[in-house]
Amino acid sequence: MEMVSPLVDMFSRLWTCCIHTTGYVRNLKQNLNILGISLNSLRCQRDDCTNVVSDWLQRVQALATEVQKILDDNEAIKNDGGCYFYCWGRKNCCSAYKLGNLVAEQMNAVQKLSAEGVFQEVTNKCQPDPFQQIPIVDVTGMEAKFKEVSEYLVTKRNDVQIIGLYGMGGVGKTTLLQKINNEFAERKQFDLVIFVVVSKDLDLKSIQSQIGMKLGISWTEETPVYKRAEDVFKVLKSKKKLLLLDDIWEGIDLETIGISKNAIQITGSKIIFTTRSKQVCGFMEADKRIEIECLNEDQAWRLFQQKVKQEALSCHPDVTEVAKKVAKACRGLPLALIAIGRTMSSKTDLQHWQHALHTLQESASPFS
Repeated sequence: MEMVSPLVDMFSRLWTCCIHTTGYVRNLKQNLNILGISLNSLRCQRDDCTNVVSDWLQRVQALATEVQKILDDNEAIKNDGGCYFYCWGRKNCCSAYKLGNLVAEQMNAVQKLSAEGVFQEVTNKCQPDPFQQIPIVDVTGMEAKFKEVSEYLVTKRNDVQIIGLYGMGGVGKTTLLQKINNEFAERKQFDLVIFVVVSKDLDLKSIQSQIGMKLGISWTEETPVYKRAEDVFKVLKSKKKLLLLDDIWEGIDLETIGISKNAIQITGSKIIFTTRSKQVCGFMEADKRIEIECLNEDQAWRLFQQKVKQEALSCHPDVTEVAKKVAKACRGLPLALIAIGRTMSSKTDLQHWQHALHTLQESASPFS
């Protein structure tokens, strides 16, 4: 009996080994196919990851190279219907076992890396910020217009969905729109706030790309406008959004870029755009048109003082009077007041100020 027990144990171990061995060979074709599918799935998962997981990506690449070589070298077995008998009929059955064992190991490696590739925390960190603020220049005299526009955004009035801000270039339309962006990004009254620069040369794909960046959507340059519009619409249709379109020079069909007017009304969304032309407000079917006017003389002087600083203004007893005339020559345009104020902040000589005033009064074009 003492002799039998070790023999039984040895036979049991050999039988278990054979079971595993035949399993490797019998399932070789199926496992090769599964390995190929698993590799494709793993590659897709890899493509969706970010640079934060570069170490994981490198390991995936190394494993993908090894697995692809196994698949390429054994294409015939994958396509052979009699794989089991073919393998047993081979002169070197040991080779089939080794290959089956290798395939099983690589399947485990693929599954392990795939499980490691669930980067929920990293994905959340990389989501676009729906409330991104913009650095802006603080401009005196916009408080009244800002309050007027804000009132249309905080109320639940559905009769004002699209607001047009119009006025001459340099009057502060963009600054006001940026201020609205920052204020309502902070309030979080909307699901998301989107700021888009349109500019003179209308480019629908550029508009869609800027919107896409806020939504986490990207396209190739070849993706047509209508396909982009479908993607934008799918994401935005149920969201309460504040869309800010800066510097429009001609009418834009909102449906073309993926913005549904019907969805705007249903979700309580709002659209505000800036333009130099009151006529564009008509093309955009603005429910409310607000003219952005130049600053009055007092507002202009306060803004000019902010940019020039006291050191320059106090360099000579007569500079303040000249500076007021320079500010007046800017005719209430915030852009001109800011640009010229910054330029004159380094001038601490009365003659420089007199020359600047003379240049502005004669012609503004040669002035830097």
